[in-house]
This record gives sequence, structure tokens and C-alpha cells, in this order.
Amino acid sequence: MSNIDFKKNIFTLSAELGVPFGIFLSLLMVSLVFFDKVPFLSTLALLLMLAAPVVLCIFQRKRFVALDGFALYSDLWILAIFTTIGGSLIMVLATYLTITYLRPEFLYEQMRFFLDNASSIDSETADVLEKMISQRIMPSAIEFSMMMFWLSASLGCVGGAVTAFVAQKIPYKQH
Repeated sequence: MSNIDFKKNIFTLSAELGVPFGIFLSLLMVSLVFFDKVPFLSTLALLLMLAAPVVLCIFQRKRFVALDGFALYSDLWILAIFTTIGGSLIMVLATYLTITYLRPEFLYEQMRFFLDNASSIDSETADVLEKMISQRIMPSAIEFSMMMFWLSASLGCVGGAVTAFVAQKIPYKQH
């Protein structure tokens, strides 16, 4: 990461930062898929979720400092948006492969757990969910992966606006 030039074109920089961020998001998703089988993964997943905006803010701050404090807010926000989209594409692949080959019953197991432990679910909804499980009409691995892509990309766009503001407001000290 130290060999990345934060002064380069914003789109090239976002693509380069998208790779480590994609690995980060992939680790998060794999932790979420296996959290019920390996207990410490739930804690890891929570920590990674909380760290994601911090990582984006660090990227934005490095860009801000590399441009001697003259990076526009929109520049930092675009960095977060495209880094998140690139990272999310890598995460989609990892999620799809994990759910398809390592844990194909994940969605059905989670739905069954939800039904068995939900106390405030009405009977009509429970019947529909039971039918989805029995008829095996839950979302496919690719559909679930793409839902996670859109969720991650949306959160990156909204969160990137906040982290860009924070990255700009930290006092800049010239050397």
C-alpha cells in the first residue's frame, strides 16, 4: 500500500485501492457466511463492518495529504464511491464462490434459524417463508451475491460522503 501514488488520476487510484478493499470486503462476507459455525467470526465480522468506513477515510485522507490539502470534497467522495464499487465486485465473486461451493445450504439454514427463533412474526409471513424453504425457492447464490453488491455499493456511496467530510476536516499540517 505504501507504493501507491495517491496523486494519480482518481479513477486509476480507485481501481488500485479497490483490490485491497475488495479483499477486505471478501473477508467480511466470508466471516458473515460462517459466523454460525465458527463463533469468533461473528466478532470479526462486526469489527470489519465497523472498520470499513475507517479504511475508506484513511484512503481519502492519504489522497488529501498527497494533494497538499487541496483535494476537493467531490474528489474524495468519488474516491470512496469507485473504491467501494471495485471492492464490491471482488466481494461478489468471493461471496458467490463461498455460498456455491463451501456452504450451499447457507440461505436455507439462516431462514430456518430465523423461523425457529422469531417471536414477533405473524403466521401468514411464517407460512410464506416455510413455503419458500420447502419448495426451495430462496434466492440463488448469484442473486444473494448481487444483493450484497448493491448493499455494499450503496453504503459506500453514502458513507463515502461522510468520510470525505471527515478526511477534509482533520487539520492539515504542512512539513
